[in-house]
Amino acid sequence: MVKIAQEEYKTYGNCIAFIAGDIKLLVTIDLGPRVIFYGKNGKNIMFEDLQDTTSKGGEFFDKNLNGLGIWHLYGGHRLWKSPEYMDTYYPDNQKVEYEILNEHTVIFTSNVEKTTGLQKIIKADMKDNGDVELTQEIKNIEGKIKTPISAWGLTVLDKGTKATIPLSTEDTGFLPNRNVVFWSYTDIKDERINLQNDKIIIEQKNIVNPIKIGLYTTKKIEAEVNGMHFSVAMDEKEGVYPDYSCNVECYTNNHIFEIETLSPLTGLAPKESLVHKEYWTLR
Repeated sequence: MVKIAQEEYKTYGNCIAFIAGDIKLLVTIDLGPRVIFYGKNGKNIMFEDLQDTTSKGGEFFDKNLNGLGIWHLYGGHRLWKSPEYMDTYYPDNQKVEYEILNEHTVIFTSNVEKTTGLQKIIKADMKDNGDVELTQEIKNIEGKIKTPISAWGLTVLDKGTKATIPLSTEDTGFLPNRNVVFWSYTDIKDERINLQNDKIIIEQKNIVNPIKIGLYTTKKIEAEVNGMHFSVAMDEKEGVYPDYSCNVECYTNNHIFEIETLSPLTGLAPKESLVHKEYWTLR
């Protein structure tokens, strides 16, 4: 049985808590929405940027976002748009509207973004065993976005995370069956990357230089973090994906480990929306 309540959490203010036995999920409502906590027996798998180590400001924010502040990492899980440009870093510092649909489901809705005209909505549904279904929606409210976009779910996990991303083992004959994409700042020989025939294993370590890789997979991503096993799956959809056909990307530095999932690029007319689902388990 799932219980839903409101509680304050550290520097993040008010949150909606989903509790299923010894598993808890916290979603912020004074900012975000962010899934800032997912854990068991009080131990969180999410990174919490309580010292505000990562933020982004500057001319773009001063010119276009007067009064909204700068973008802060905060930690936890967030919903973004891809491809990544400066307007992707829209500050989610304002209060969030929420609606409790039933005893295990809540919808969280952000304000419409001034720069993009987009609105982000996350519906969180916790099962009795602590599994979570996230339905992530981006609406093109004001029609400012003219080019196709992708819904981009970023889960910022704590230090020490070790993740395994499966690669295809299908025999495709004359055609390729795997893609691995490297960002320009990534050293392919970095010790945190273990590239195998059927999977890629990436581990967070105390190394300052960041690395990021992407790929396409139809299988769930597995991660070990803070003594817990976390998995992420998503709906398989045909289409064109961002970043040289990636539906999964991983980024890490000396502070964090990100598991990022993406939907196909979709053109949105005014008032249209796209939906991207993730399925989480914690053991």
